Amino acid sequence: MALPALALGWLLVASAPAVKYKASARVESVIRTPLLTELSASQVVTDLMIVPRLEGVLYTNLLEVKFSYEPQFLIRQSFMKPSLEILQSVYTRADYKIRRDFTLIGVHTTTFGAFPLENYAGVGTIGLPVTPVGATRTDSAYVYTETAAGFWTSLGIKRLSVAGTIGWVVNGLLEGPVRPLRRGSAAYPQQRYPELRLQAFYGATRRDYFTLSLYGRDVEFSTGNHNSLLQFAPGIQHQFTPLVDLSVEAGVAAGRVYHRSPDELPTNLAMPTLEATLKTPVPLGNHWPVQAKVRARYLPYMDPLTTKLIPRADVGLDLEWKGRREAKVLGKLRYAHPITGGVHRGDTELRAEAEALWPLPFSRYVYAQGKGVYTWTKHVVIGSQPAVQWYTSVGLVVRYDRGRL
Repeated sequence: MALPALALGWLLVASAPAVKYKASARVESVIRTPLLTELSASQVVTDLMIVPRLEGVLYTNLLEVKFSYEPQFLIRQSFMKPSLEILQSVYTRADYKIRRDFTLIGVHTTTFGAFPLENYAGVGTIGLPVTPVGATRTDSAYVYTETAAGFWTSLGIKRLSVAGTIGWVVNGLLEGPVRPLRRGSAAYPQQRYPELRLQAFYGATRRDYFTLSLYGRDVEFSTGNHNSLLQFAPGIQHQFTPLVDLSVEAGVAAGRVYHRSPDELPTNLAMPTLEATLKTPVPLGNHWPVQAKVRARYLPYMDPLTTKLIPRADVGLDLEWKGRREAKVLGKLRYAHPITGGVHRGDTELRAEAEALWPLPFSRYVYAQGKGVYTWTKHVVIGSQPAVQWYTSVGLVVRYDRGRL
């Protein structure tokens, strides 16, 4: 009896899928400016953030499942009027290989939490209430959820890769505004829409690649507005060296805005699109360890506050340095401006980010982390004066990424 039981146990263990997991947690002390929707007696507030995270991979010869769970515990304004906010994020992805050149893909992600909507005094002289007068609610539940199914295949052609997904997205307040607010009022309408993505990548030579992308979505807002967008862009990528490559995508975009009032005719948008990206090392030091990415884009933009569909140009610069033991330093700079003559003609957004992660010498599992964000925003909803906000944080990160079951 012992031998058959031992054989059965060995068979169960051998047939069980392998599992790898990573566990981490970080504690951050945050110093920042108040949010535009947040009441504060001081121009600078402090928060305390505790974020555990668990992620893992379950895999067999044909199936691979990735998952992660990250609850974020934020003690907002910890020294003046502390309040606890919890933001939870879940991500899962499954890849099932039907054949060697065909894989089915399923993805689901959900982020749920709450943030304060106590006031919106703006940055000018006009008060912009978010909630109706007399409302006692001081926070709103927010959700972002996406469920998608897709595929990857090579169609039996060497150096060809084709991938596509179709999904359903819900983004915004759970109890979003049901009617448009007057100009100068701020509220994020809830968005519900199907989303289509299709990409193809073909290596013509060792250094030249042809790309093709198709993107579309049909957005229904909780305010009754309705926007449709479809983008098509072929492109080319050239690799000058193993570390330097340039990609250019030029295409067209077509959109339609259905107004809330049935008496108004839909507004059409047709425009060319352009996206160029250069990746290159920066000549610093002997080995040029800093990687840079420069990007310029001209694409349609769907404003989440006014729900208008407008052309917008943006440029960006990313710098990244990676060292030993996962040490890294990141820097990002973004500038965006609409190319339109409507109410958004004066909108401007400037954003700068910096992040550093450094392993501490006394342990291979503990890291020091620092972050900084600066934003300069001018928007028709905010008012005539731009909003300037900044955010800094320092903390400790504990990682254990050698788990195996």
